[in-house]
Amino acid sequence: MSNVLPKHRAREYETIFILHPESDTAVIDKVAGRCQEVISRLDGKLLRAENWGNRRLAYPVKKNPKGIYIYLRYLGYQNMVHELERNLRMLDTVVKYLTVKVDEDVDPEARPVREEEISFVPRHEEPEPYVAKTEEKAPKKEPEPKVAKTEEKAPKKEPEPKVAKVEEKAPKKEPEPKVAKTEEKDGDKPAEQDSADKDSK
Repeated sequence: MSNVLPKHRAREYETIFILHPESDTAVIDKVAGRCQEVISRLDGKLLRAENWGNRRLAYPVKKNPKGIYIYLRYLGYQNMVHELERNLRMLDTVVKYLTVKVDEDVDPEARPVREEEISFVPRHEEPEPYVAKTEEKAPKKEPEPKVAKTEEKAPKKEPEPKVAKVEEKAPKKEPEPKVAKTEEKDGDKPAEQDSADKDSK
């Protein structure tokens, strides 16, 4: 059993698609015109269209870090989403797309269309990241590499070469020259000696 809504009841959808970041206004208008044509041809009703501008993607898609986001909100019937996504798939400038069903069994007459809410001119640009101003500080000096401290030791003295110790001896005295002793004769003795000799006799 197919779940087909009658013409007086519709489903509400949201589709977001991303265009190549370098797409100009002519390309955006071409894609927007194709989407509007598909919705009107299948008796749908475009409720809202917004160009969110060039924004950073959560991850690069086809090597593109950014993309132009287009948001559509519309009412449609059974094959509306299939046909719209088929057309987006055929366009080379469309990088990615996603459709979500927001509501079911909606009365199209209860959802009026406001012209000011349908615009493909960029309304929101991604704000530039805020960079806090900081005072200029002197450049940080790189810390010197840590060197293990070693105790400073006196330089090692090379051992003196061993020399055989020689006992110091007193210098040898040269023997005094021998003098031949001569006998003293009586005649040679002094007079006092002679008198002493006589007394002793």
